[in-house]
Amino acid sequence: MTTDPQELPSRRVLRAGRAGKAAAELEPLVDGPVHAPYTVDAAVELVADPAVGALPRLLAVVGATSTDDVAAAVSWAGAHDVGVVVVDPRPHRPALAVGTAPAAARPVLAIALGRLDRVVPDRAARTLRAGVGASWAACHRAAGDGGPGPRALLHRPGLVAHGVGSVTKRGVVLVTGDGRVHRLGARTGDPDLWWAYRARPDRIGVLTEVVLDPWDIATLQRRPTWSAGDRMRFADVSRRHDPRGILTRSIGESG
Repeated sequence: MTTDPQELPSRRVLRAGRAGKAAAELEPLVDGPVHAPYTVDAAVELVADPAVGALPRLLAVVGATSTDDVAAAVSWAGAHDVGVVVVDPRPHRPALAVGTAPAAARPVLAIALGRLDRVVPDRAARTLRAGVGASWAACHRAAGDGGPGPRALLHRPGLVAHGVGSVTKRGVVLVTGDGRVHRLGARTGDPDLWWAYRARPDRIGVLTEVVLDPWDIATLQRRPTWSAGDRMRFADVSRRHDPRGILTRSIGESG
């Protein structure tokens, strides 16, 4: 018995079916849109980071609207042994390790953070909470409303994601590879995770928000060379919070 080649499902149909299943499972879990990788909407989400769109096993693109969306998407990925990569809008982003796990060995879920653009000032605490998708101009305006003028360092172009690694922060909101949300700071959250984030911000979780002091913000100094003990400590914290090793890249390096 022979089969007409036209009756066989094409590779594109098979890929669409798998991506469609992923999208169907993710859509009820998040408030933001979920796009299959071969759609125009996905291409629009990925225009800022074309290397993600070129990943051979990209399953879907989630347009996260909140930290909860990110946590839900990461949790789903962990449950399905799917890697996670953050769409990075910075021009000098860390390279994707496309030849190593998880990018090559696993299907990959991309998460775009451009919709995380809320800026909320807290006058009592003298801080400003900003999503990584917010513009620095919005932060500067919010800090200047009804109070003393913010530091000039806050007046810069681009998004918070563009320069988040180069300025001091009071705290951050981070989603780790186990899908948990962490609010970290000098006196808040897990001190080991706060240390690990400051040591290697691009390797420890998905950064969704930062807490800034607009009136006392400074440029970060370059980190000195790691000791062997630092590397072992970081590896231990990383394994504890991302036991499946699903995170490929986050936003957080100097930019």
